[in-house]
Amino acid sequence: MKKLIYLLLALTVTAFFTACKSDDEPKDSQNELTKIDKKNDTALLLVTFGSTYEAPHATFKAMVSKFKAKYPNTDVYLSFTSTTTITRWGAKTKEYFATPDKWFKAINKAGYKNVYVQSLHVIPGEEFIMLRDYYIKNFKKDMAALAEAGKPHTEKLYFGMPLLYEKEDIEAVGEALYNIYKKDVEAGTGVAFMGHGNPEDSYSYANSKYHEVENYLKNKNKNFFVATVDALDMLAGNYLIPNIKKQLPVGSSIKLAPMMSIAGDHANNDMAGDKDDKAKPEEQSWRIQLSELGYKVPIENCVLKGLADYDAILSVWMKHLDRAIKEAENILEFE
Repeated sequence: MKKLIYLLLALTVTAFFTACKSDDEPKDSQNELTKIDKKNDTALLLVTFGSTYEAPHATFKAMVSKFKAKYPNTDVYLSFTSTTTITRWGAKTKEYFATPDKWFKAINKAGYKNVYVQSLHVIPGEEFIMLRDYYIKNFKKDMAALAEAGKPHTEKLYFGMPLLYEKEDIEAVGEALYNIYKKDVEAGTGVAFMGHGNPEDSYSYANSKYHEVENYLKNKNKNFFVATVDALDMLAGNYLIPNIKKQLPVGSSIKLAPMMSIAGDHANNDMAGDKDDKAKPEEQSWRIQLSELGYKVPIENCVLKGLADYDAILSVWMKHLDRAIKEAENILEFE
């Protein structure tokens, strides 16, 4: 059943991207979207959902620069998995990004022997699984076919896992967040993180990573909270607010921060957004819902920085890639 779901998702992505091509896109779309500057034998493809907000694009550029510094013998490229984001950002700025399949095609055509792929997702949820089970799986099939035909092809792919994948990731990210907000929680301020999450039961394992981070943080200080915008058992109304009420008296100060790689749409609107007079109480932003309950959540208490803006957390993604490069089980050989 899951394979059918992934196939349907893949077909939807392909159809949607084709349908949503804008007249403003470059005429030579493929070459412009996947512009290759080959200086090494290894390409490093960073894969993220994407964003239509300007601040996250500064984060993306900083991430690319830091990966280039960490892996100097690679050529680093950035891919978006969200076709909607690609289209909207392109219409807004005339800057277009490409999905992983287009990058894989260009990377192979350019003659790279190896490709490193690093997921910039936070949890091993829907977007990560799409990358692993659709984009990478299809690239593997394509390379195997070329190998069988005796044609030139990329020889190996090394695949790095998402941020919160193993126990040591929970500890590393939890410790980094604790150090960032230690003074706040010790002073009695609540700190609530907004994760994304997936609504379907099939992603319960991925969603459980938020619980693990929250448990780690609460063992440090009870004033930490983690909830999501999509995981149905960790929403603001049924999880965050009841937990805050149990721990903090009305009138307490609360800080809000995204547990996402970047501070994009969800952080700016669902977390820190202004009151919407047309929306139901439960549809208001976290800031408004908590403020109307009597907690102190001024806009300056909303931290619009993503996890990737912190070097201590970015290094966890890099450690995943280091492991993928080092350990044979993460290598996909197309022979």
